[in-house]
Amino acid sequence: MAEIKRNDNKFNNIIKDLLSGDNQKILVAIKQLRISGKPEAIHPILDVYIENNDAEIKQEISSLLFDLKLEKAIDELIKAISSKKYSEIKPFIISIFWQSGLDVSNHIDFLIKQAIKNDYLVCLEVLTVIENFDATFNEEEINDLILDLEEAIEEDETEKQNLLLSLKAVLQQLNVEF
Repeated sequence: MAEIKRNDNKFNNIIKDLLSGDNQKILVAIKQLRISGKPEAIHPILDVYIENNDAEIKQEISSLLFDLKLEKAIDELIKAISSKKYSEIKPFIISIFWQSGLDVSNHIDFLIKQAIKNDYLVCLEVLTVIENFDATFNEEEINDLILDLEEAIEEDETEKQNLLLSLKAVLQQLNVEF
C-alpha cells in the first residue's frame, strides 16, 4: 500500500476502504475520491485497478482517472509509468493524460522515451497524447527527440515502426521557439 503522508483521517479512511477488497466499499471510496481525492491516491487506485477484476470497479476507476483535473496528479502518474509494478497497465496510465486533458507537455522527453522503449500500445498512447499538445517547445529539444526517433525507426522492424514515423511527423509539426 502506498504510504499516505498526510494526517488526514477522512482521506486515510477512504484509502482504507479502497484497498479493503470489499467491492461495495471500493465503489463508495471511488465516489468519495471524486470529492476528496488527492494525488497520493493515484497509486492505491492503480493497485485496485490491477488487482480487482470487477468490470464495474474498473469502469469507475477509469472514469475517475479520465476526469482528473488536478495538475499535481501528473507527477504521481509519471512515477507510476516509470514503475515496473504498473508495466501491464502502462498504456492505460498514459491514456489518462489525453483522456483527462492534463497538460504533460513539459514531460515530452519522458513520453518519447517511453514510446521508443516500450511496445506498440504504449507508443500509440504517447502519439495520441502528443497529438493533443497545444504548447510551444524548445527547438533544440524537439530536434534531439526527432534524432532519437530516427535512430529508433532504423532499429525497429515491427509494426511499431509506422507509429514511430507518425510520432516523428507530429513532432515536426509542433510549435517551436527558436
